Amino acid sequence: MKKRTFYALLVVIILVVASLSVVGCGYNNFSKVINPEKKPLAVKSVGAPYEGKLYKIDFESYLTGDPFIDLNMTLRSSYDKITIIVGDPSFKGCSGMECALRKRTAMELGLMIGAIYGVKPYIENIQKGANNTSALYKAAYEAMKNVKSDYLGMMQRIDIGLGRIGNKKHLVIILLGPAEGATINRVFCPRQGVLVIEGKSEDALFVEVLTIKRLIGSAVR
Repeated sequence: MKKRTFYALLVVIILVVASLSVVGCGYNNFSKVINPEKKPLAVKSVGAPYEGKLYKIDFESYLTGDPFIDLNMTLRSSYDKITIIVGDPSFKGCSGMECALRKRTAMELGLMIGAIYGVKPYIENIQKGANNTSALYKAAYEAMKNVKSDYLGMMQRIDIGLGRIGNKKHLVIILLGPAEGATINRVFCPRQGVLVIEGKSEDALFVEVLTIKRLIGSAVR
């Protein structure tokens, strides 16, 4: 009986250690996702004017050598699910100017995603004989039914680090601003299915989303 108890405890300990190792690996890998250790293959800087101010945004490439190809390839690929990481959990249910600005950015990003992924179902519904209004409504539903918003908590960091989200089937878009420690204005895709939008101010983060929309030719105004 004592032997059985010992072996049972040993198995439990091994499982706990293995689980903690996986969690630690995922958490550490997340840092490498948002702060790639390797140098970008190329960097293209864009000056984006907004409300009388010029924002310098660095677009970095880690996939193809052209950051704009990385961007188009990542945003226009077909995914089963899409997750928008709005930011730190402190933004959940918050109030105040910083919160309002982040929500504005997340909403703009959602509109862009809806425009990109609504094109195909819109055309399909028109071809099936639906009128324009009906086709637009159905396209919006189809585009957004697999899109969700989330916050950058521990589990989300682990899932991204382990590649459970942010892969060829599940796109993740991560917003990083001052609350998340951002110190630079940059946009990059560190791996397939991951887009990081980093801005050192909330206004810069918003301008970056507007710039991405322009660069990929989104129809949203």
